[in-house]
Amino acid sequence: MKSLYILVLLVAVSLSKELPKKDVTPGLRALDPDRLPMNMVVVEGSEVTISCAASSASAAWSVEWIEYAYSPAGGPISSNEFVGNHPEADRYTIIHNDPHQYSLRISPVLLADGGTYLCRDAQASPVDKRQHQMELTVVAAASNCTSTIHDTGVVIDGSYQTNDCVLTYQGGLIPNMSWSGPLPFGQLYVASPNTVWAGMQFNVTRDMDTRAHVLTSHFTGYFLPAAGDSADNVPDYSQIYQGRQMFVYWGPTGLAASPLKQKYEVGDVITCTSDAFPPATYFWQNLRTNQITAGATVRIEEAWQGYNQSMRCEARNTIEGTVYSNNIFIPVDVNVITTPTTTLPPTTTTPPPAEAPCTDLSGAWVSTNPTSASLCVRINTGMRGILTGLLKNGTDTYWVDIIGRTQEDQFDQVGFNGIWPADIGVSSFIGECHRCFGVEQLLVNVVSRNKGPPCGNPGWIRYTTQYVFTRSSTLQCPNLPLL
Repeated sequence: MKSLYILVLLVAVSLSKELPKKDVTPGLRALDPDRLPMNMVVVEGSEVTISCAASSASAAWSVEWIEYAYSPAGGPISSNEFVGNHPEADRYTIIHNDPHQYSLRISPVLLADGGTYLCRDAQASPVDKRQHQMELTVVAAASNCTSTIHDTGVVIDGSYQTNDCVLTYQGGLIPNMSWSGPLPFGQLYVASPNTVWAGMQFNVTRDMDTRAHVLTSHFTGYFLPAAGDSADNVPDYSQIYQGRQMFVYWGPTGLAASPLKQKYEVGDVITCTSDAFPPATYFWQNLRTNQITAGATVRIEEAWQGYNQSMRCEARNTIEGTVYSNNIFIPVDVNVITTPTTTLPPTTTTPPPAEAPCTDLSGAWVSTNPTSASLCVRINTGMRGILTGLLKNGTDTYWVDIIGRTQEDQFDQVGFNGIWPADIGVSSFIGECHRCFGVEQLLVNVVSRNKGPPCGNPGWIRYTTQYVFTRSSTLQCPNLPLL
């Protein structure tokens, strides 16, 4: 686990005023001790009411408000319920709902309002026997945050990422900011008179998948004023910022081939595996003949007998448009067949061509790579290739209606859409059909988007790797309407 480093850089701002001493003499206090001004934190643009009241009503008393936010030497705001000619007077109101109350309301609150405010009995002698002050801290509506994590949330296992936020404020109380979330990570905290910056850094691990780091801004008693007549409460305030949710991907690792033998026989099958997300696709290459075989398995051919050739398996996947790949090399020494071969009559069957177009995509299709899926398609060739059908992921219990069309008079390219139930989202599919040596493969790519929050913010967009569909003789497709 990384060490946690916290650096606090404080710049003190001195006010040109003498801080009064605490009143300890009973009977001389004209202010109500139960309604004294208390330290407060508010968000810019809101409204705040600072409490102050006299202990009893008397025409001889004059309750005054003084601010030190705009005037370091102290600027008078009001006397009793009357606001004076302060430059910010249009935003000041004295709340005088009962004979004792002289609370100060500021609306709307500006960042510049942050500072010290004092309520006093101006008739007391000396004045500092009957006064009390508080700290008003004004914070920006939201922290300004940046991250190296992409908007999609996709991160690569082991990659280095950062999050940092700056909170703007003004006032005598300094916000504290700290990160929490999946470990390990390190963080740094720097405070100045008007801003607080909190940054953190980490290397992505797989157990961070679907998780996010959170920044909490709040106030503590560490920075409370020390003056004797100052409020000593810690304001009840907290601002939470959640970083981007992470989706951890990784390229192929841990490649292995099995079985590994000193000698192979014609017809033996070797399988290549890897650890990758999204799942990898594979191909084999015979480095002696340069022959390439697509897929995770390769079958030993007769042409390889009597040779010790090196075989290469490559695994690859694509993450956010970047291809990640890895290789493994194994020796393949193939025994010579010793049993006599039986002479067979020449075949009269014409072998299928190496490449041929797909003539009609109608029917049942299944995919096992990269995940299982079922697809039922019906093509109306008389209506320029209108497509109707059903689609089901291997883990789903329901079918999704799809509709689209093929390229006119050419049925090897197709596009269709599907709308998932509830708030799962909408998916668009593009496909291309290949007939290789008589075997049809329908290659399909998907882009999906789920329902986003209001006000135009986008939902989560996800791109899949390529699905490989082949014809199925066992999948039972329901009757589909022909458009």
